[in-house]
Amino acid sequence: MRIGINGRFLAAKRTGVQRAAYNLIKALVRVDHVNEYYLFTSADQADNPDWNYPNVKVIASNIREGENFRNHLWEQFSLPRLAEKHKIDILHSPANLAPLLYRGKSIVHIHDLCFVVNPQWFSFSFRTLYNFVIPRLARRAAKVITNSNNSRNDLLQFCNLPAERVSQVYWAVDDLFTANNGEEPKPQDWDLEDYILYVGSLEPRKNIGTLLEAYELMRSKHPELKPKLVLIGGESPLFAEVRLKVKKFKDDILFKGFVNDEMLRAYYRRANLFVYPSLYEGFGLPPLEAMASGVPVVTTLTSSLPEVVGDAALMVSPYNVEQLAETMGTVLTNPQIRQDLIAKGREQVRKFNWYRVARNTLAVYYEVYNSQVATTSGARKFLPFSVWRDLRDLEARKLQQLS
Repeated sequence: MRIGINGRFLAAKRTGVQRAAYNLIKALVRVDHVNEYYLFTSADQADNPDWNYPNVKVIASNIREGENFRNHLWEQFSLPRLAEKHKIDILHSPANLAPLLYRGKSIVHIHDLCFVVNPQWFSFSFRTLYNFVIPRLARRAAKVITNSNNSRNDLLQFCNLPAERVSQVYWAVDDLFTANNGEEPKPQDWDLEDYILYVGSLEPRKNIGTLLEAYELMRSKHPELKPKLVLIGGESPLFAEVRLKVKKFKDDILFKGFVNDEMLRAYYRRANLFVYPSLYEGFGLPPLEAMASGVPVVTTLTSSLPEVVGDAALMVSPYNVEQLAETMGTVLTNPQIRQDLIAKGREQVRKFNWYRVARNTLAVYYEVYNSQVATTSGARKFLPFSVWRDLRDLEARKLQQLS
C-alpha cells in the first residue's frame, strides 16, 4: 500500500492532539517496512531522523507553525493534489481535520466532539465552522478513528454514521514520561519542592475555576499543608480572567504557560499530586502522563476519563468544590492512599502503549484497503505477520520496562 499521512499537525505547536499524532506515526514507520509512507508536511521535517527509513518519503511543502490560514488552504487544496500525484491508496489525517475535496480513500482521526456536546465553550465562528466541517469529513471518510468509547458514541450520534464506520483506538503515553522512572538531575534554577500540578489548556471545559476554589478551600481546612498550585498550559485571555478570581493564597498559585518537554517531565515527576478537574475529554492524556511519572491522580467522573483512568485515580464530581478539596487533602495527608494510587497508576499505564495503537491502526488501514479492492480484481492484502510480530514484541518489551 501507499499510505499518505496528512502532516499538517507537524507544523503546529505540540499540544495533546499533535503529540499523539506524532507518536502514532513514529511507531508506525518504525515497524512497518512493508508499506510505503508518504509524509506530506513542512520542509523542516525532511531532516527529522524519525522519518529516516527507506520506505518513508517526506514530501515537503511551504507550511509553517503559526500560519494557520496558509496551512488550512494547503490542507484543503494542495494536499489532495499531492496525494493524487503520488498515487496514494489511503490518506490518513491523524489530527481532527482533513481535506474535504479529497476523492480517494481516506481515514480521519476525530478526537472528540466537545464543540457539539458543549457549544457554549466555543466562539460562534469556531463552532459554526466545526459543525459544518466535521460531519462532512466523517461521512466522506472510508473510516473514522477515535480514541475512546465516549467519543465513538458521540460520533455515531452526531454524524449519523453506521457503527462499522467508526473504529475506537485508545491513545497511549509518550516515552518521555514512562522511561527512567528513577532519580534524575533537577533542571537548572529549579525552585519548587512542594506542589500540586495541573497540565492542560486554560479553557472553560478544563474547569480551572473549580480547581482554584478547591485549592483555596483545602488550604483553609488544612493549614498544615502548604503546597503551591502549578498550572501548565497554553497562554490565552482566560489566564487574566482566572487570575482576577484568585484571592487567598494567590502568591502560591503559579501560571507557567507552555514549557518544553524536559521541563514538563520534571514538573510531572516532582509533583505531590496531579489534579485534572475537566468537564469533558475525548481521551485525556495528562492523567495517564502523571501516572506514568509516578504521581497520584485526582480527576472527574465525566466523559472518557473513567474509562481511561480505571480504578487508578480518585474521581469526583467536577461541580463539587468541597468534594474536590476534601479529596486533594486526603491524598496529601494519607501516605497509604498515595502509595496505592501510585502503584495502581503504573499498572494502568501498561494498558496504553504506542505499539498497540500502531497495530490497531494498521488493522484499520488493511480493512479500508481491502474494502477498496473487493470491488476490483485486485488481491486482498493482510497485515504481514512480521509486522504484527514486531509490534507485539515491542509492546512486550515496553510492558517489561514498566514492570
